[in-house]
Amino acid sequence: GLDLSALAQQANLPQDPAQLRAAAAQMQHMFAAQGDDPVNWQMAEDIARRTAAGQTGIPGSKAPIRTPGDPSPTDSAVAELRQAAQVARLWLDPVIAIDVPATELGVYSRGTWLHRTLPRWKPIVEPVAKYMSGAIGEAIAAQLGQMGEMGEMGAGMEMPGGDPAAMMERMGGTMFGVQFGHAIGSLAREASGTTDLGLPLGRDAEPAMVAANVDDLISGHSLDPGAARIFLAAREIAHTALFTAAPWLGKALFSAIEDYSRGITLDLDALDEMVRDLDLSDPEAMQAKRPEDMFVFTRRASQERALEELATTLALIEAWADHVTTQALDGKLPDLEAMREVLRRRRAAGGPAEQMLSRTVGIELRPRRVREALSWWESVLDTEGTSGREAKWDHPDLLPT
Repeated sequence: GLDLSALAQQANLPQDPAQLRAAAAQMQHMFAAQGDDPVNWQMAEDIARRTAAGQTGIPGSKAPIRTPGDPSPTDSAVAELRQAAQVARLWLDPVIAIDVPATELGVYSRGTWLHRTLPRWKPIVEPVAKYMSGAIGEAIAAQLGQMGEMGEMGAGMEMPGGDPAAMMERMGGTMFGVQFGHAIGSLAREASGTTDLGLPLGRDAEPAMVAANVDDLISGHSLDPGAARIFLAAREIAHTALFTAAPWLGKALFSAIEDYSRGITLDLDALDEMVRDLDLSDPEAMQAKRPEDMFVFTRRASQERALEELATTLALIEAWADHVTTQALDGKLPDLEAMREVLRRRRAAGGPAEQMLSRTVGIELRPRRVREALSWWESVLDTEGTSGREAKWDHPDLLPT
């Protein structure tokens, strides 16, 4: 017969039947808010809010020096950034052949950035989470024993949802939600705007900037404050103009992410190792796990193609924004090249939050071969002019692959 005590010991669960039922009840409460979603969004959002406010950090990572907490933008900060945006619009308008968004610049706190971008993140992440939660659930189920054995175990105690397989999948969704919450909350402490990652994460046609993060970027690299605000505002406005003029672009980016996620596979040996060390009766123990300790991805040829397509599109977006903002600001701002280099290095390496997002979701939201893409945009401008350059965004077939 089934040795419940041995099975519980293997899963780091309490071995006493009463404690085992109590652990199951605790997990049932934790999963109740998840419903049928592949991600435990309630837990993910709670962790994200606390991370954005600086109350918790990425497990295993040293917290970078930043403005503490989540200060609301001061009146003077709002005025300075909106004035910078007005200048940026004025200088961008003559050099691009698409409409510059006239919407007033949003000036956000970190919590507001999180609140405004989460609706965009959910459809991006849910396809990945769906496949991952299933894979994680299967690995945990394998670690606990055959599903038939789990059914016998479930007969002796109430399992969340009454279905052991569903419980394992929900556990996978919870583990994913914990890691995603840390990543997105940390991004809220790093992002200067809503388009830093090359994705349209903000509201349609509304550029926005995070005042505290802009100040941190300026002080961290000893940049001229006035010039840096105009530079960063110009980049945010250029990205927003592009995503507004080419609505297919955001859909193509999200589609590439979904194509990647369809074939997601995890290193089951590494996952089994993690599960053996995980205390399933302690939800807080999950929050202390680093993503590299939990998720080790293996890529198929089809995924490599999807990732390459995504990276190429991100490079074309990044290079176009760099190209047009440089064209607009050249000769008008001091240390323009120094500011460009700061962002180039930042995008190439990715901050701690971006790296965690990559390890959690399994994709790199970083452009590749940006310099090649920049050279291509410069050649298009030389041969086809401004209108010809912007016409390349009319259809994906007009862009290089």
